[in-house]
Order: sequence, then structure tokens, then C-alpha cells
Amino acid sequence: MKFDKYYIVANTRNQFENASKVSFRPYNDHPSLESIEYMVAELSKSGFNTMHFGGVDELIDAYHQKLEFPKTLFLSLSDGLTQPSRKAQASILLELIGASYAGSDPLAHLMAGNKTYAKKIVKEKLCVPKSFLLFNQSNISDFPLNIDFPVVIKPNREGSSIGITQQNICTNIAELRQQLYLLLEQFDDVIVEEYISGYEITCFIIGNRGNYYLTEPILCEYDGVRFFENFVFGLEEKASRARKEYLAQSVLDFQTVDYIRRAAQVAFELLNMRDFARVDFRLGKDGTLYFIELNSNPVISETSELGVISQARNIPFGNLAGKIIHTAVKRLNATRG
Repeated sequence: MKFDKYYIVANTRNQFENASKVSFRPYNDHPSLESIEYMVAELSKSGFNTMHFGGVDELIDAYHQKLEFPKTLFLSLSDGLTQPSRKAQASILLELIGASYAGSDPLAHLMAGNKTYAKKIVKEKLCVPKSFLLFNQSNISDFPLNIDFPVVIKPNREGSSIGITQQNICTNIAELRQQLYLLLEQFDDVIVEEYISGYEITCFIIGNRGNYYLTEPILCEYDGVRFFENFVFGLEEKASRARKEYLAQSVLDFQTVDYIRRAAQVAFELLNMRDFARVDFRLGKDGTLYFIELNSNPVISETSELGVISQARNIPFGNLAGKIIHTAVKRLNATRG
């Protein structure tokens, strides 16, 4: 099948509250309108007839109007609206309107977006930090007392470090109880996870099982520090754009980088991802690689990981983003025989 039109589905940052208390730029779990416009322009330069379709509301309208979209491929970048399971909303609606789309299916979005369940799935083949899950109706006094400190606590189904500050690293029971009360007032479920000292690694993937175009580990730095003994990237650190990212191969040896690539692909396949995703790890001092989480719908922008790769590899951004489209088209054509 050939496609004549490419619609980007994305709710934009300005539609939602600013989650940051310090950034003058709105910050939340959505791309900015400027990033979407940049992507449309860059894909158009690369020969794709691209436009911004809108977000969840526009997909709902399309469903009610029974619209059809022949020879159109949707690139789903929407994280939905505000509900806890919002990450699957766009893909569910795309399936309801019978549209072809790039990206993972609804179940994969929900499984990957649940940090606890994602770890249960990948621990078959990858190392994961010890963790346990608490719900807002749980009795906090029931959590294990033999847990090793320090731990980091975070919302179980949020992205973009929402709900995370440096105070989320707890070194004793008293600190843990205090932070748990605060988070469980805001979120339905919270994961308590052993804190892993190490390099912060994120790995962007484009491709599908047996045919990966890109698997690029990226190392994160903050305030001149690469190896983190007592630090977590919280919401404000990301909102202020204080994080520096560059290709991991500029710091780590080839064998380690290759190991991270293969581990990212394992996580991608175990969680049944399609076309693109981003996998986050911590690399310990002893070389142990810990799976932290997988983002099935990472932000794609000039300043995101794909932008870092574009600049470092001297590949036009539109060409890289276009590989997501080519990957999805190849998968769809193989499925349809």
C-alpha cells in the first residue's frame, strides 16, 4: 500500500497546565506546537505530504462524523488528555476510525506506560531494580520494612518526570512515608524502586523485530556530572532544559554501547512495541545495566533525542523522522501481504 498523505496526531503543550513552577515555558507530557510545526516542515522537506491533524478531540470528531482516510498514514504522537490511561487514547481512536497509523497499539501503550508491569515483563531477560507498587487506597504501613535504601519513588503511570523531585530519593523509612503520602494524594498508584547509582542512558529506537534502522544510546549529563550517585532527573530539571544529552559512544566503549543497543531491542520486543520508542536505563559502576522504563510515545522534536541524533550524525531531521514512516509502511504492507 502507498500513502499520499501523512497526518501527525498530537495534543500540544499549550492545551494543558504548566506542570513546572520555575519554567517560563509551559511544560507537561506533550510536545509544543512549535515542535509539531517543525516536524511537519522537516517531513515536508523530505518529500512527505504532511500536516498536523490535531489531537484526541479531532479524532473523536472524525469518529462521530464517520470520516474515512484512504491512502493516509497517521503518525501518532499524542499522549492523550488527562486521564491515567491517556497514553492509549489516540491509538484506540485511530483503530475505531479504521485508520492506518505508525506507532504501537493500545495494549502495548498501556503495558509500557505502567512502570511496574513493564518491569515484570522484561525481567525475564533484563536486570530490573527491586520495586513494589502502592495504590492510593493502600495502607502505607503495609509496605515491606526490609527494603534496602536508598529508594526512589515515582508515579507509576506518568512520563516526563511528572511528580518527581530530588526529595523522591529517600534514605530511610521516615522520608519514604512522607513522600508516599504526598504522591498518593496526587496519583492513583506509586512505584517504590531501589535507587541505582550509575550513568543515565536513554536509547531511541526506530524499526521492528529483525529490521532496526536505528538503535542509538544517548548519555545524559547534569551540571557537569555523568555518573549519578544521588540524583534523579526531576520535572524541574527537565523543564529548565538543564539536561545535556550526547551519543553514549563518545564516553562508553564499543562493547558497552553495543550491549545497551541489544538490551533496548529486547525490551522493545518483549513489550510488543512497533515502529519507534525510547528505552531508559541506568548503567551501574560494575557494568550492570538496569531497565528503568520504556516510553512508547517519546517526544520527537529538534531538541529531543532524535534531534540530538540528527545533529551528531549529520542526518537531516526530516530524514530520520521519515524512517519512522518508512518502518510503519513496511510493517503494514507485510501484515497485509
